[in-house]
Amino acid sequence: MRNLAEKVKRAVNRHVGFLVGVGLVLFSRALANPLEGPMERISDIICSVMEALAGPFGAALAVLMLGLGFAGLIIGNRNSMGLIITAIAGGALLLAARTLGDSILGATACQS
Repeated sequence: MRNLAEKVKRAVNRHVGFLVGVGLVLFSRALANPLEGPMERISDIICSVMEALAGPFGAALAVLMLGLGFAGLIIGNRNSMGLIITAIAGGALLLAARTLGDSILGATACQS
């Protein structure tokens, strides 16, 4: 009996790295990521907002803001230059929404 125990001990000592690796694989599969479902839903929401802003809605919003800024400038409001500059910066961000979303979420997150 003692001989068998020593053989098992030698075998375990010889293959301890393999046994630890198998244990870690089994342990990681037992503990699935609990945030996988909610994070996928959040990613879907971000993708749908990004698609809406990068499309015609975003372009119409940028044109509307520029129109309001220039209308204010025409009627003599000097403070409307801030609105025009903000509309230009916002329009640039709206046009870059798809690229920004792909870089934040990963290039393949919004492909489906």
